[in-house]
Amino acid sequence: MVYRVAQEGLTNVARHAGARNAWVTLGGRDGRITLEVRDDGVGFDPSHAAGTGLRGMRERALLVGAELAVASSEGEGTAVRLTLRAENAS
Repeated sequence: MVYRVAQEGLTNVARHAGARNAWVTLGGRDGRITLEVRDDGVGFDPSHAAGTGLRGMRERALLVGAELAVASSEGEGTAVRLTLRAENAS
């Protein structure tokens, strides 16, 4: 599940961000795993994002009780953060 969210996040960067750089970080702490896909692209207004990629990531997160947060603003890039309990990461 973590892999699929990372894959979709990077696909979104390649297709939509117009970014020069993208970063993927993965870490674990206190029984939780956090994945972040971040870019320095054009950004967007997350309240108007209705694409299938973000929707799919949100659905995957809900299925395993994870949290998915999207932070972006126009001209400032985007960060997608997935946080879940380690035992739910399969």
